[in-house]
Amino acid sequence: RDELYICGTVLSNRVNGEEAAYKKTAQGCLENMQAFSAGKIDKLDMIMLDYPGPNDESVRGQWKAFEEMKTNNLVDDLAVSNFSPAQLDAILVNPSATKPTVNQLPFSVAFHPRDILEYNAKRGVHVQSWSPLSRVLGRYGTDLASIGKNYGKSAAQVGLRWIVQSGASFCTQSKSKSHFEEDLKVFDFELTSEEMKRIAQLAA
Repeated sequence: RDELYICGTVLSNRVNGEEAAYKKTAQGCLENMQAFSAGKIDKLDMIMLDYPGPNDESVRGQWKAFEEMKTNNLVDDLAVSNFSPAQLDAILVNPSATKPTVNQLPFSVAFHPRDILEYNAKRGVHVQSWSPLSRVLGRYGTDLASIGKNYGKSAAQVGLRWIVQSGASFCTQSKSKSHFEEDLKVFDFELTSEEMKRIAQLAA
């Protein structure tokens, strides 16, 4: 267990109002714990809201359920996905609220709005890319592969390294063990500042 970081997810964004969002999210938390109990897992490292509710009251209802899960010692870290600055502030307006550890966003070589890292960092929230190579290799693979030749790295590894050096992290999924291994081999080289700028400008 010590070698695994286990994250659950809850989808409760289609209900409106604080109480309804709280109940739907609490149900999702319970379902997570029931599913993980099959593997004798009784505590998660992180739980993530896949999407924010339709308004501030709904977001606060979602977060109330998450904070109860943490209070009950069922999870260590709370996280969100696809949250805008205003949606983060719906949580953080309460000074006693638990701050989201991570905001998972579609941050990549192909999509990196200028303020996406800044607005999260300002609030003490780490950005993690949930789609790090989407629309990247088909459009910019040749450019990334050219840079990768300098380090013996693939286009995918260069794209992932760019995310890390930008100050974010990433999560990937694959049915191939070799692809997972390749994705992890991005911490033994460093892109130059010129290469970072060149890659950032590809989607400009």
